[in-house]
Amino acid sequence: MRAALTSVPNASARIRAVKVVVHYAEIGLKGRNRPRFEDCLRSNLERALAHLGKVRARRLFGRLLVELPDAAPPPAVAEAISRVFGVAYASITTSGPPTREGVLELVDRFVSERRFQTFGVRVRRVDKSLPFRSQELAIELGDRIRARTGATVDLETPELWIELHALHDEVLLLHERWPGPGGLPVRSAGRALALVSGGIDSPIAAWLAMKRGCAVSFAHFHSAPFTSFASQRKVRDAVAHLSRWHGPSRLWLVPFAELQQTLVREAPAAPRIVLYRRFMLRIAEALAEREGALALVTGDSVGQVSSQTLANLDTINRAATLPVLRPLVGLDKAEIVSLAKQVGTYSISIEPDEDCCSFLMPRQPATWTRPEAIEAIERNLDVKGLVEATLSRVELERIEAIP
Repeated sequence: MRAALTSVPNASARIRAVKVVVHYAEIGLKGRNRPRFEDCLRSNLERALAHLGKVRARRLFGRLLVELPDAAPPPAVAEAISRVFGVAYASITTSGPPTREGVLELVDRFVSERRFQTFGVRVRRVDKSLPFRSQELAIELGDRIRARTGATVDLETPELWIELHALHDEVLLLHERWPGPGGLPVRSAGRALALVSGGIDSPIAAWLAMKRGCAVSFAHFHSAPFTSFASQRKVRDAVAHLSRWHGPSRLWLVPFAELQQTLVREAPAAPRIVLYRRFMLRIAEALAEREGALALVTGDSVGQVSSQTLANLDTINRAATLPVLRPLVGLDKAEIVSLAKQVGTYSISIEPDEDCCSFLMPRQPATWTRPEAIEAIERNLDVKGLVEATLSRVELERIEAIP
């Protein structure tokens, strides 16, 4: 599971890069729904590149062509596109006329600017009416490059890969290829609300939900003033980092300490964490309704802590009516940490903070609860009043992406 976060091209200063060919993978399996996903990806690419000037992305026979201002720096273009979910890989291009002579001149100029010992060539004749065949032209180009440079052909792991897309009005030479994050375009699957803490897991759960096409809003439950504001700062930083893949995000700050104090006074100690989590889901559902979200996202991984046993997750889930998505359910801690390092949230999450106050937490939390027993406890609580009182104090912030 790789995010391809830092692999960006070092484009030659002698190559004027004004167009980028963007390839997708999973979108190609969407059948009649594919145009909708392509349009969403196109819109996301234009948004991600808008800071570089006027951008136009259009569909192009199973891929997208992004046209940029001449002054757009290729490394900045690559950096932005590498964080657009739905992109399998992309290539900066140069273009020439759609003739045999134009292709030869284009490739000659490109090859003369590079040093390599092995190379590969591939030609895709997108417009079948062009007066040459893809395989024949690829062979001719290979022979020409070998004769001029002495390099050998390697179609598996070449030092230089040359790919040409022959369109009706131009031929695009793809180079400086780099991988994208894959997945589906953000906003193609609807909106979800992610419960995010200052820890390692929940930001990665939100990132994986984005990768599956979800637009994500965030809710952070904090225990201020009994804890410092460090967890809120960390969450803001993590959301700002995630917004590099998502765009500007909405963060709900939920003051949870008064509700926790009520449960400390009026409920048994052992199941207290399960009760906390059930109230969190109720409050999150109310916020999700404000957001138009269709699901909740949490950072649970089965068996990782006491509240994440199957029995406790079942008890917690029954407080919700919306689907609760748990993208980390099949990952162990080492895998989650590895992914957090790739995404870039790990260094934020390990900063010291007080995510909860010790006197609010039970010494021996229950690892096996039954819904009936928890519901019996809640019948003695003003559940609706506690939820509404907490919702009356929530704060909403708009978080911009970290530059």
